Amino acid sequence: MISTITTTTTTTAATITQATVFGAISVAVLISLLIAKELLNASANERAMFLGKIVSVAVYPLLFTFLTIMVMKVLEVI
Repeated sequence: MISTITTTTTTTAATITQATVFGAISVAVLISLLIAKELLNASANERAMFLGKIVSVAVYPLLFTFLTIMVMKVLEVI
């Protein structure tokens, strides 16, 4: 029975750690894409502005992910 509890605890800890790492990576990618989007949209070059619009397509799902992470963290504190 103790080995089952230990295995379950280890699996849960690994899952939480993995989720934290993926969350941190997604936030870092979101920040990078937001910076790239602003720099591309500030350019006078039409191609750069077009690439800025393409980057926006990737920003929205990551923004949703970031907001979900933030809501879960707030609910965890409450």
